[in-house]
Amino acid sequence: MRVSEMKIGESGIIERVTAPEPIKGRLFAMGVSKGNRLRLLDHTLKKETWEVEVEGTRIALRREEAEGIEVRQ
Repeated sequence: MRVSEMKIGESGIIERVTAPEPIKGRLFAMGVSKGNRLRLLDHTLKKETWEVEVEGTRIALRREEAEGIEVRQ
């Protein structure tokens, strides 16, 4: 499942990050990498941005970033 498909409060382990550079590099720098635990904290009503927590760090993701992160529960 992708982050953009998750419900608030759900968590999972990151399986894959597919994003173009330099976005992929920025995500890795913030701890968004395979094997790390990710939890969805909130999203906007129109689902344009998602707030997630990865290994204790809160990150705001745009649509293209949220769609490029796959997690398993």
